[in-house]
Amino acid sequence: MSLPRLLSQHGKNHPGLLRADAFAPLPLATHNYPLLNFRDIYATVGAIGLRLGERAQDLVGAPVRIRGYMAPPDLDESDFFVLTRAPIVTCPFCDPGTSWPDDVVLALLARDSRFVDPAQPIEVVGELELGAKLDLRSGGMRLVRLREARWEPITVAAAEPKAKSSSRSE
Repeated sequence: MSLPRLLSQHGKNHPGLLRADAFAPLPLATHNYPLLNFRDIYATVGAIGLRLGERAQDLVGAPVRIRGYMAPPDLDESDFFVLTRAPIVTCPFCDPGTSWPDDVVLALLARDSRFVDPAQPIEVVGELELGAKLDLRSGGMRLVRLREARWEPITVAAAEPKAKSSSRSE
């Protein structure tokens, strides 16, 4: 199954976007970090508000992995980005009519980075921090952050579990 190409107002020609194969992979040791899903982080989202999940609360201060999508960037290069559960089409920094989803993770990068297409799944590793806090870099109040974050694009093969081969006898 191929992913749809979602383009922000920046489109594929945004100077900050690089091809997914232009990045070095994360160190192998990071693959041993616990993998948190968005449902592990946010136990509830919606009319009753946001409630953080127990698993995420148990891992505060620990290095973790989270898979998601990089929101369309505002700048060509930055020391942060917003990780979302699903791809978003429009950059909320750029379009005043667009708002952020409630369940996002602010990735505070270990070093400045360029970005990939917002439809490209990525894996981010960093130290998990929870609690409402105004981030001066992004200008937003964020409930979940990854500090000293690093990331890499996920290939479709890595994102899907390997199918078991079956032999058929006739």
